[in-house]
Amino acid sequence: MDSRRFPAKMLAPLAGRALIDWVLGRVARAMRADLRVLATTADPADDALAARAAAAGFAVVRGSSDDVLGRFVAALDAHPCDRVVRVCADNPFVAPEEIDRLIGAFDPSRHDYACNHQSRLDSRYADGFGAEILPAAVLRAVALRATHPAHREHVTSFVWDHAAEYRILALAAPAGLAHPEVHLDVDTPGQLADLEAFVRASGVGLETPAVQVLEAYRRFAR
Repeated sequence: MDSRRFPAKMLAPLAGRALIDWVLGRVARAMRADLRVLATTADPADDALAARAAAAGFAVVRGSSDDVLGRFVAALDAHPCDRVVRVCADNPFVAPEEIDRLIGAFDPSRHDYACNHQSRLDSRYADGFGAEILPAAVLRAVALRATHPAHREHVTSFVWDHAAEYRILALAAPAGLAHPEVHLDVDTPGQLADLEAFVRASGVGLETPAVQVLEAYRRFAR
């Protein structure tokens, strides 16, 4: 809720539904995820986010406002697992089928990290539909090594800044999502206003698959 560019954006409405509810509602439809956790801050301003997540059936872990990586480790401590999938909360159209695609493609015997949330290594993904995944052991090792504030704030930036040390898989985008020029995340009020107009015009919702969202957006943006 303390976003510097867009204060309180997670409760800002998008077509009558809070941004956080778009994210929770779409993530909840991923079939390959065993547990869903909201990792938010201990700031009272985020009580509303924690309450909404709990009501949606998510576990909630709360921690530092600045150390987002530390919050992920705390979530892992509270809910041990083999692999951790990270979804950014400013992606209202994050796609359950793309989360499932990422989990299915990830092989920890061959990969230390994989992603399909944006165009990386020429994967050509549109921005805002996928996620990132890494083994729990790799996340813990990164947390021990990462000391720079930027690496604590941006959970996986340490991996990319030391890419030669990691086996990275950037999934190739399927044809319908191979539009790296498209960005559907929300960083500013203006971006949310644009998506409000898009959703109102197109009628996309929580159950609309990523390919259909992107097709509709490209028609709208012409």
